[in-house]
Amino acid sequence: MELSNAIKNIINRFGTQVLPTRQFVNLLDDIGGFKDEPAASKKVMKGLLESGFGEMLYRLSEKKDGNWQNPIRKSVSDYASKSGYKDELINRIAAQLLYSVGLIDELPKIENSYKTKSTTPKRRIKDPKELLYALKQEYITALSELLTITTDEYGHKYGYYSTEANTRLYVIEGKIRLIAREVGAPDIDSWLITERKKIENNSRPSKSDIKRALDDQITVLVRDYRALMEKGHIVEDDEFGLKSAKFAPNAISDLLSMEKKIIIIGNKLKEDRQSWIDKTKRDFLASKSSPASARYGVIDQLKNDYLSRLSELDRSTKSGEIDYSDTTLKDTRRKLVNLGSLLGKNMEQWCNIENDKLSKEREAKASKRKKRNIIASAVAGAALLIGGWQGISYTSSADARKAYETTMATANAEYAQGNYIAALDLFQKAENDYDASYSSSSYKGEAHAKAVEISDKIIADWEEKVRPLLKSKKVTQAKALTLALPANLVLDGNSEQVFKSISDQINSDLATRVTEMVDVLLNDIYTHQGKLSEAGKTELNEMIKIVPDNYWLNFIKEKTK
Repeated sequence: MELSNAIKNIINRFGTQVLPTRQFVNLLDDIGGFKDEPAASKKVMKGLLESGFGEMLYRLSEKKDGNWQNPIRKSVSDYASKSGYKDELINRIAAQLLYSVGLIDELPKIENSYKTKSTTPKRRIKDPKELLYALKQEYITALSELLTITTDEYGHKYGYYSTEANTRLYVIEGKIRLIAREVGAPDIDSWLITERKKIENNSRPSKSDIKRALDDQITVLVRDYRALMEKGHIVEDDEFGLKSAKFAPNAISDLLSMEKKIIIIGNKLKEDRQSWIDKTKRDFLASKSSPASARYGVIDQLKNDYLSRLSELDRSTKSGEIDYSDTTLKDTRRKLVNLGSLLGKNMEQWCNIENDKLSKEREAKASKRKKRNIIASAVAGAALLIGGWQGISYTSSADARKAYETTMATANAEYAQGNYIAALDLFQKAENDYDASYSSSSYKGEAHAKAVEISDKIIADWEEKVRPLLKSKKVTQAKALTLALPANLVLDGNSEQVFKSISDQINSDLATRVTEMVDVLLNDIYTHQGKLSEAGKTELNEMIKIVPDNYWLNFIKEKTK
């Protein structure tokens, strides 16, 4: 049985994992694998496999790695330099192993001096240097003859060596290394690499040829990309009466496909084509939409409308707080915020500042009126003390005081248990419901002071939770906690300043976050061919809970249903 057939037989029975084991050579011997081979074949194979060749052969045969020649060549060369066996015998054994596991398609035609002896006398080169020269010439000739020429994706011709060619070159290289060691030529590996590169590089395109081809490709892609944008965009009128351009859903996937090609070619040219794509699309849509100056004109008009409506509400609201949830005011605010997001302006913060300004003006006016009323009450009280108090009956105040004291006791109990919101409601009820004439200011003042105290406590707890959220950029959670605060807080002094400062920061950060989120969601829709990903839907719904009136968030939700 031929050795290669014997190897295949063993592999078929036990698998390629048997190759690195000690039993492998014994199994071959048992079935007569070495019968027709030279006497030293068994020892050579055993030593070769144990040197690491067996483990490498098993690993490469399993992975079918196309780049196996160099590690195999080095392994055989290292073994040949240490073993002392003839190079031809080692190469023969290695070739049969490679052939049997399928790494080469056929056994190299190597002259077998072990089986037959030539009857024709041949001239032998006795001088090793002369032999080395002859082998080098043979190697140079083989490099040219065995090179395979093909064409790359740019139409350039280049050369490579097939598996069969590498096997034949490997045999010649083994002979050259063996003779080179004899004559003391240490740089033979460098010579082999240099000669191979000379032949390969002669048939390969230059860097300038490749760059020229890439530049041609990118030029065509850019031209087609601009044409596709021109063909695939649509222009619509938005709610502000302005022209707004966007890409049609059916054009988005085509643009994305072309962008991938542009980025790939750009990477080969070491160019940042993603930034170019983003700017090109942005500039193109801007050129088809109404100019920014028109949008600034609309935002100025909306600001005037907002201030005008605030003035109307101020005149119509005689006492108490302005109803900032007024339908007209709310709709104008929504438009301001949405248009501001397109222009990079925080109009939500602007609206909050105007609201706070009006609230402070009304508080100042109310404070002046309260001082006047206190003075008038003092004068009336003095008049009663001077001459009219005998006619007042305190019996009518008894029920009111009793109800007040009951409500205050319940409120204090809720406060003690940490039920701050319930306690706040009860303290304010005690203040507002007490209408007896006896010591009215004293009773109401006591209840009001408790309402301020508990409001301070609620704000302190709120501040303790909100500040870490703002620090970690969790502005939506901070806004949710703010919206959950009781509407009837009685803020005064430091608590009022703390609440206003943190609220302004939350609103400012939230406006920035909304703008960023709109960009992220629009990009998500673009990436997923007109639809939102599941993660995008979750983020959109969470954001709408906090900012329910944002135009773009609601627009995205409506368009992606």
